Amino acid sequence: MKTHTKLTFFLVVPNYKEMLSNQISIVACKPLLLLLLVLVMAAFLSAASWNTFTNTNHVYDLKLAANSIIYGSWGGAVKLSDPALIWPPVQQQIWITKDGISSNEIRSIEYIPSSTSVWFGSYNSGISIVSPSGIQVIDYTNGLPSANNIPAKIRKIIAHESRIFVATDLGLSEFSYIEGINFPLLLHQYNSQNTAGGLVNNDIEDMAIGSNGYLYLATPVGISFIHADSLDINAAWKTWNSSSTPIMAGSPIRLSVNNDMIAISVFNTVYQNYQYPMSQNWSTYYPSSPLCNAEISALGLDDDNGVYIAYGSWNEDLLRYSRSTDTLFTYVKSSDNYWHQPESSNGLGTATISKIVDSGDGIYLCSWGDGIYRQSGDNWKSYYANCIGFPKITDIAIDQNHAIWTSSGYISATPTRKGSLGISRLSGSSWTSYNMANSPIHTDNVISVAVDQQNRKWFGTWAINTNNNPLGWKNGLSVLDDSSDIWKYFNHEGIRIFDDELNTWGPIIPGSARLLGNTIGDICADQAGNVLVACYDHGLVVFDENDNLIQSFEVANSNNQRVLYIYHSGDKYFFGTYNDRGLVIWNHNSLPETNGAHWLIPPPPQLSNCEVYGIITVNTPYEGKQHWIAASTGLFMWNEVDWYRYDTAIKRLKYTNGNWQNETLYYVDEERLFGSVPTIPSAILLDPFNRIWIGSVGNGFSVYDPQTERFVNYFPANSPLLSPYVTSLSYDPLNGLLLIGSPEGLVTLEIGRTIITTEKLENVIAYPNPFYPARADHRFVRISNYPENSMPAGKNQCRIYDSSGALVIILEQNVFARFHWNGKNKEGNDCGTGIYFFVVSDEKGNSQRGKIALIR
Repeated sequence: MKTHTKLTFFLVVPNYKEMLSNQISIVACKPLLLLLLVLVMAAFLSAASWNTFTNTNHVYDLKLAANSIIYGSWGGAVKLSDPALIWPPVQQQIWITKDGISSNEIRSIEYIPSSTSVWFGSYNSGISIVSPSGIQVIDYTNGLPSANNIPAKIRKIIAHESRIFVATDLGLSEFSYIEGINFPLLLHQYNSQNTAGGLVNNDIEDMAIGSNGYLYLATPVGISFIHADSLDINAAWKTWNSSSTPIMAGSPIRLSVNNDMIAISVFNTVYQNYQYPMSQNWSTYYPSSPLCNAEISALGLDDDNGVYIAYGSWNEDLLRYSRSTDTLFTYVKSSDNYWHQPESSNGLGTATISKIVDSGDGIYLCSWGDGIYRQSGDNWKSYYANCIGFPKITDIAIDQNHAIWTSSGYISATPTRKGSLGISRLSGSSWTSYNMANSPIHTDNVISVAVDQQNRKWFGTWAINTNNNPLGWKNGLSVLDDSSDIWKYFNHEGIRIFDDELNTWGPIIPGSARLLGNTIGDICADQAGNVLVACYDHGLVVFDENDNLIQSFEVANSNNQRVLYIYHSGDKYFFGTYNDRGLVIWNHNSLPETNGAHWLIPPPPQLSNCEVYGIITVNTPYEGKQHWIAASTGLFMWNEVDWYRYDTAIKRLKYTNGNWQNETLYYVDEERLFGSVPTIPSAILLDPFNRIWIGSVGNGFSVYDPQTERFVNYFPANSPLLSPYVTSLSYDPLNGLLLIGSPEGLVTLEIGRTIITTEKLENVIAYPNPFYPARADHRFVRISNYPENSMPAGKNQCRIYDSSGALVIILEQNVFARFHWNGKNKEGNDCGTGIYFFVVSDEKGNSQRGKIALIR
């Protein structure tokens, strides 16, 4: 929850600038100015584009449907092109929450040919049905069971003839489509209570339906089975358990069927039989022979009645597999006819296999981190999505080459759910992940990333107890110079360099600088070219550009030195501690000293016992310099004289004589901080246009313009945000993007460029065209220069003419390096329906022309 962009510029709005040049009284026209500028900013942002980035290489389930592959991951559902035509296939579509599905975590998929719909079963947010008519959601209000208003977890969905069976942790639901009704109707819910114990347990871990019409339901205490036509007959339910067959009850249980047989795995043992429910002729495959002595993660029968058995132990709390063997899977034809498939061979990677699917024309493997594989003879062809390496984002930084670096970690000595997966870099349109499996990085639990003046990347870890860590994490920090591919490792002993030939860290460099402690709270590259490292529980160290230790110090009034945030404003250093002292300021432009005279302790008590998540410094038009602080106790501002607090009820309070006094109230109907929702500010960013972006724990983010003194709010209900929790914010000047980190992935919002590299006019296009100004989604027509979506550097103009050739208006380029026209003439009056012509010219005299059809 940190921000690394600390720039100070001004947003130039033409009407506001014109008022100033004409010396109109700011006081007299301020309400009108505020409204005007809020509308302009909101219009710009609504016209801007959003993008979302999730991780789709951790795969739960896969289905072949309508000449395509559809698979579910913890980052959404993905549709790929026909695998028979090209491999690797092409991503055609992705469904995530912004598209209307109920969750990004898709555990089960089923294709329903009769309705040409795809059912996506989520972890705990019901089922989303995607069909040509749109997206529908089934939850506990319209067909799924729940317990104390907690929705059931979807374990498996199976279509059989005209019915759809849904297995959950609270029982079985049966649905059907009825002619003339496009929403599936609930036929019945089955559980151990209403089947008189026929369903032996409500917690259904897996489900399968055989060619003989029998439905098999695996639970921790046995496998219940019944013909699909006899579900309402209690006496028809039967159970395999330790007293009736060799199959022992246990968990986890996996099922697989083909036209002839059923295979069942219970923990580390597999049972196989023909689909005669009462038969006792089971073949049993035991650990050590022919199987590996390891827990089974997935199994699948092929058309030859051979069974693929994958290994791995699932941790639901952390959403990750562990594996006690380097064998990915075993293929068994019989007890004396089998072979083992080791990891990193025959085209396979190292990630555990999470699902095995026999498509009829070959086997597909879903992996937990390496995408999907398709069988090709004795080898495997892979599909690995070009995506971010993890959902949960902790920190974001932009390097000097405009690559985006995101980290995934947590303040914990153990992994966190959907996190602790290393580093991901977006360069251009390509993602690259760095983790302990594929790089020298010393840990996957990276909580901070910083870029120094040499464009090296510093990665700080949280790892207090690393002895005997099963994940192999090391503490300290790693430094990457990706221009020369040199890695350095810093810890309390000194500095090491990674040896590529030996594939290991070299010895400690004699006389090299040492960290005070090995757990890293934060890293800050200050504006003087130094790098400050917070060694949690021990104080801070400062390195120069040659990695020499030039200063070490402790933060004043901090008993435990638990620093988790560092910020340099240019003339001050700010330190945030973990409920230790709160906020402490070194009120001088020199490097801090332990017993120095420039330490400042903020007087508000709310800043004495808190966590600090971000600080920015802004030059405001009315009040001068301000330092804004996002803390666990609220949003604060210090103008170097007085302290203020912003809130959802009172716009601004002033700290006076030991109390907070109401200082500024909200106008009637004025948007309030976080949309009036009580929450915690979790991140803060100042963009180059002097707007302040404040992320929250529970309701998206607010943007505050110091010129208008107004808030505008964005949350999942009115934007494509993946989560109401914003963990980090940063800014990409090359593409003009606000970068929004969350526990579910990365979202970008186009907010304006400060770097323009486009050299010439290429193909200028107006969109939307035709243009309907009265429509909410057509407030502006965008005139852009493709393919870079940016006008050339320098002074550009766009002239709009009507069909008679009369000049309608001259447009100035906006902060997006494009032109927007609202359908009005230079007098501000609406233009009528008709054909209009635009001419875009650059400062070199080049021009491009086009037409716009305006319809009222």
